[in-house]
Amino acid sequence: MKNFERNGNEYKMKPQLGTYVPLVGIFSIMALVGFIKMPESSFKWWMLGIVVILMISLLRAYFIIDMDNREIRTRKGLLGKEVTIPLESLQGFSIHKLKQYGFITINVALIARYKDENGKEKKVQLAQSYFTKPINRIINDIDEIIAVHLAQQ
Repeated sequence: MKNFERNGNEYKMKPQLGTYVPLVGIFSIMALVGFIKMPESSFKWWMLGIVVILMISLLRAYFIIDMDNREIRTRKGLLGKEVTIPLESLQGFSIHKLKQYGFITINVALIARYKDENGKEKKVQLAQSYFTKPINRIINDIDEIIAVHLAQQ
């Protein structure tokens, strides 16, 4: 498993830097250019603010598979709330691709489908990337974690 760190029977996904590093880099460069070329402008402070928001969003996000409690816990984004999915209500995973002009993939997301306490079908995003291969690796790791623990019982 390359994407998860094990702590007992709890598996935490490593931070997904592939999405944040390019964005933080671009906005940091724009802020630096703003400080150098436009010292009077407020542009540089807006760009610096975006960098801070992106960093906070990265630090708040997590995806944990807890096999002791048989649940998946996740939080994505700056204002996202924690979502807890019992493995018994998990219905499956899907991969969503967003393409520009029908052939340029600009976003790939791993979505979990589950039923809440009221029996309503819900979806939650677990991971995202610019490419399909990292998402496929993550879903293979998730299947391996769940299969190993189900085989032990």
